[in-house]
Amino acid sequence: MKNSIWMERNTILYLTGTFTYKLGDKIFVLAIPWLIYEITQSSVSMGTMFLLQTLPYIFISPLAGLLADHFSQKTLLILCAIVQGGLVSLIPVLSIINALQIWNIYLIGFLIACFNASFSVVNSTMIPLLFRKDKLLKINSFYQFIDTSSVLFGSILGGILISKIGVYYVLLLAGSAFIPIIFSTIFLRIYDEIVLNRKKKALSLNHFFEGVSFLFQHPLLRALTLLILMVNIANGALISMLVYFSRDKLLLNSEQLGLVYGVAAASQIAAIFLVNFLSNWKNTLQLMMINLVISSLGFIWISISWNVFTLLIGVAIQSAPVIMFNVLNRTLRQKIIPLYMFGRVNGIMIMLMQCALPLSGFMTGMLSAIIDIRYIFALLGALSLIVIYLFRSLPAKQQESYKIFSS
Repeated sequence: MKNSIWMERNTILYLTGTFTYKLGDKIFVLAIPWLIYEITQSSVSMGTMFLLQTLPYIFISPLAGLLADHFSQKTLLILCAIVQGGLVSLIPVLSIINALQIWNIYLIGFLIACFNASFSVVNSTMIPLLFRKDKLLKINSFYQFIDTSSVLFGSILGGILISKIGVYYVLLLAGSAFIPIIFSTIFLRIYDEIVLNRKKKALSLNHFFEGVSFLFQHPLLRALTLLILMVNIANGALISMLVYFSRDKLLLNSEQLGLVYGVAAASQIAAIFLVNFLSNWKNTLQLMMINLVISSLGFIWISISWNVFTLLIGVAIQSAPVIMFNVLNRTLRQKIIPLYMFGRVNGIMIMLMQCALPLSGFMTGMLSAIIDIRYIFALLGALSLIVIYLFRSLPAKQQESYKIFSS
């Protein structure tokens, strides 16, 4: 028990503060599209909001990383949490004084996303300063579990509360959920010797292009990047339009919608445990493709859903394999990419992955104004299957040259 991470003060403070932060964030993510639909009943408005909420994760993340290297991470985290909580609470305040308009929500949502992106980057930078190297794997595992389970609890709780007390009071509660991490962060202990031993390495533009060159000259990584882009084009469409689809096509209430998000999170949690159980699968690449095929079929199933129960099934089928694919893909990249350039190549792949989300969500919102959203979901599922087929059609010799995928 002496070596248990739960005996350390930082563990309790960090994980409890993170859970309340994530819970408030997930409630907000559910409440905002609900509010926009209440005001506009427009898929275009929802797609625009999704675009504004995802763009900062592309442009703000590099700046946030630079700030994290030169200023106190604790101060930056506290600042981000205070601003986010205040902005979330500002929406119901504007409603009370009859000053709330759709452009207010767009602007507030964009600013919240900017500070949320900054928080995420700074938070990941600070973790090694809070825990010893031998504790990092466990901490990161618990963090991933909290991040996924907060979707489950936040979605169900948010859906119930919207129906009971209304979306504006729910936003006030979501704003208050950012308070605990402010106090928990204040009392976190950063190990001084770790800070003193940190080595800052100067980076140049040549280092960046070296990573770009490695990625696009590597046949298998290039193909995997295409797969990631396809998955996130489909995911962006589903994330941005799920509320619209649920309300406009299936006429779901807030509690049913919360249940849909909750089931998606529960299936993702199950996938996290299942992927460890399947770690001895002989051909990892084959397992990744199986997961993508199942996810694509889930998209097609969602497109023909006719009630809450069929939608629950479709969402579970679609979302769980995506989590498994992401875990497997991340592990395999660590085996293929040389360690001395892993950060650069991995970062570029993540940037490409994030770039697909805002454009996909925005375009889906625009297209669904003139094309039935069911057809869009079905088309994305079919396109995913085509991309998977093209990937599997790579020359046999090319796949055999990367025996790392068979272990």
